[in-house]
Amino acid sequence: MKPLDDQSLARGCAVCCEVATDAIVRANQDSLAELRRNPGLFHGKPPPASLLKHADEQTVAGLCAVYRAIDKADWQTSCFRDWGVVAAPRFLGRPAMAAALQRFAVEGAWGVSPHLIPHRSLHSLSGTISQALKIHGPNFGVGGGPGATVEALLAAAALLEGKQLPGAWVVLTCLDPELPPDEAGRMPPATQAVGLALALTPIRASGSRLRLHIVDGMPDAETLARIEKELRGYPSRDRQGAVASTTP
Repeated sequence: MKPLDDQSLARGCAVCCEVATDAIVRANQDSLAELRRNPGLFHGKPPPASLLKHADEQTVAGLCAVYRAIDKADWQTSCFRDWGVVAAPRFLGRPAMAAALQRFAVEGAWGVSPHLIPHRSLHSLSGTISQALKIHGPNFGVGGGPGATVEALLAAAALLEGKQLPGAWVVLTCLDPELPPDEAGRMPPATQAVGLALALTPIRASGSRLRLHIVDGMPDAETLARIEKELRGYPSRDRQGAVASTTP
């Protein structure tokens, strides 16, 4: 969004967009293996088998959530070429990185997989989704830790401001609970990978879809807490000046 010349007007500035569809996926270690092989269909076809072969668990859950949101909205024949993707994973790649650092200390660079950086970095989730949906619009990861939900919503709203894009996927992911991995980088058996996908579009003249408001200077973060509860049952820290609320 363009900054206002008169900053006194910023307190009353708000951005609004529609939540066209959404879906959430919770996958334990056993179901993750199956979802990695068969995350879903788009245009009647699964993604290439190699797409998720080395992907982080959060990437698998996030992409599956996007596929389910597409099914929910009956968008199987839709084209997302000009859309954007904003992903907010929480500590993506941390278990794998912990194991890789231990191997590096013992074996040097030869002990670290070349797939670690492209598949376990902040932008890996958004990049994978853009490949799966053949998106040519902007894609990037934001945050990476607590509070990333707010940053993702603000970034997506900025992309939609002035109808620069027809829509933006906001994908939030985490591991629940976040517990230390073993020496091989494996998470405890009870750990779930969680992915929440929101398809945001500019406001239409009419319609009954949910609307997401991001308002500067308002303390009410009811919907933000609701999103975080869906994601993890754990509300993010309040941030003055950025508020998400959903209304019919």
